[in-house]
Amino acid sequence: MRQEIRTATSSMTSVPKPLKFLRPHYGTLKKFFETMDEGSLKKYMADIISVLALTMSEEGDRESLKYRLLGSAEDIGSWGHEYVRNLAGEIGVEYQSRQMEDKPFDDLMDLVKQIVPFHVKHNAEPEAVDLLMEVESLELLVDHIEKANYKRTCAYLTSFASYVSEFDDMQILEIAYKIYMKFEKFPDALRVALRMDKLSFVEQTLGACKDALELQQLCFILARQGITYELEDHVIVGNEDKKELLQDIINNSKLSEGYLTLARDLDVMEAKTPEDIYKAHLIDGRTSAGGNVDSARLNLAATFVNAFVNAGFGQDKLMTPPPPEGSNAGSWLYKNKDHGKASAAASLGLITLWNVDDGLPHIDKYLYSNDVNVVAGALMGVGILNCGIRNECDPAYAVLYDYVGKEDSAIRIGAVTGLALAYAGANKEEVYSLLSPLLADSKNGLDLVAFAALSLGIVYVGSCHDGIAQAIFLALMERSETELGEPLARFLCLGLGLLYLGKQVCAIELQIILVMLQFIS
Repeated sequence: MRQEIRTATSSMTSVPKPLKFLRPHYGTLKKFFETMDEGSLKKYMADIISVLALTMSEEGDRESLKYRLLGSAEDIGSWGHEYVRNLAGEIGVEYQSRQMEDKPFDDLMDLVKQIVPFHVKHNAEPEAVDLLMEVESLELLVDHIEKANYKRTCAYLTSFASYVSEFDDMQILEIAYKIYMKFEKFPDALRVALRMDKLSFVEQTLGACKDALELQQLCFILARQGITYELEDHVIVGNEDKKELLQDIINNSKLSEGYLTLARDLDVMEAKTPEDIYKAHLIDGRTSAGGNVDSARLNLAATFVNAFVNAGFGQDKLMTPPPPEGSNAGSWLYKNKDHGKASAAASLGLITLWNVDDGLPHIDKYLYSNDVNVVAGALMGVGILNCGIRNECDPAYAVLYDYVGKEDSAIRIGAVTGLALAYAGANKEEVYSLLSPLLADSKNGLDLVAFAALSLGIVYVGSCHDGIAQAIFLALMERSETELGEPLARFLCLGLGLLYLGKQVCAIELQIILVMLQFIS
């Protein structure tokens, strides 16, 4: 019977004739099986009943698995894909049942070790992953993955990780990381390591990569993600002579240089004016100028447009050209009012973005202005200029440090915001030490405390920093209901939320978020 079932030929949509003949005798065969003597024939009979149970057994009985465990240990794939797929499903249910009853499942694992290679060999990697997840043995997957199928497997693993619990997603991503490392796909492995937020895996990836150009690519990935990382000699064995170059890449020290080189190659270096963007002269009945050309709103809008269209180029036609000698009349900054001046001064940071050496002299002259809005804007400009750049001299912190302790609230807020922009995601301890006392001092106005909380949230985004969370929490408790009703109070909640961005909450963190919701409501 085994031979007839295996060798019977039929179309894709029809059941083999031997199975059609045996289906009515399913119950008889089971009864006869119980009377058979122990031996190879009884095991072969168990194999046949297991195959018949694929369609004949009652739902939930798992008879296909039951008789497979009693059958022979021959190749499980010889009975076809559908049989193996059904068996895998029953194994998952049986495993959970035995786990609840605290029963051993070694026999199930023996079957799993036969099914997983079959799935992988027949391009059914997702089914192999699902089975191993059901039996909590995903680590078995690594040994069976080959060069021909690792891409499909890892693509499924990394996608699948988004839909499971916090502990399980780390386990799944770690398996994907090991598979990438097995085939020396270091850029992909590094992306997974960064997703897991494990610097030990980052270091392991860099240490395993011996190709100089590929190592540079890894450093560019770290730089793009804003990862603060100091290379050690033992990590880059064989590339010690290029350590300075690689560290500069991670620090984004050459980012402006590369950006400007690309701009020159594309021939887009020429500074543009807001009018070049508006093209208002092409619209009937409207002009780009007119009686309101110097109005505060129009100038403020032009300031933003000018900064964004010339971002990173280091030159424009409004802010960087020097005014006529002995006069400020020609300077664009002084055509704005109040906060418009702050925006204009800060826009210099965006125009000279990433170019610290050339950008600081442009901004520095506004730090000595008698207008507090201009100084506050210049401080924010320093932060924008240094955004994502790591420098041994640390000019942003050196400049902004003194202004955090000034008496004027606007200047202090400008310095605090500048620190947030310069060190976003950097987890810089010096910033924590400098700004956390601002939260604890009840004499500070709500505006300063709110921006300090927001800045700490930006600098320590996704870090779950307990010290900052407690400081913000206490700052919220110390404020009156009237103060908490003001719009600025929401910045405290926002800073608290940023600390846990992308992190699934534990019980204590959930309590904090509930408090946030209470204050928001």
